[in-house]
Amino acid sequence: MALSDFESEDVALLASVAIATIAALIDTFYGSPLFKALKILGLFISLGLAYHRIKTSKPYFKDMTESAWKAVGQQYEIRIPKSEHGRGKSPHARCLVSGQTGGFSECWADPEVGRDGEVVVQVNSPAALRIEIRK
Repeated sequence: MALSDFESEDVALLASVAIATIAALIDTFYGSPLFKALKILGLFISLGLAYHRIKTSKPYFKDMTESAWKAVGQQYEIRIPKSEHGRGKSPHARCLVSGQTGGFSECWADPEVGRDGEVVVQVNSPAALRIEIRK
């Protein structure tokens, strides 16, 4: 796995854990106030980034009704910006329909993810479906 396979959040989390660990080791031997502060700062940054990672690892769901679609030419579309779904610039999206037994199954609609992380779903006719977006 190359470094380019990691997202910037992952690199920041690994860096903050490494800095906190190194600061803790140096503080053990030298007892410097600078390394004590760096150790505590690294810990808080790591906890914050870990919380963010846990929060964004849950899928984002958006249930669409037939009236929620916007007509664009001869098709209908839904746009979900990155700021709404919060799953980064390259999320994985899929469309689901409700089954007869209450579960969901993947459907014919094929969502596209733009460069900026916006998810766009286009269909020929409006339908009730659920959009699932994962990091």
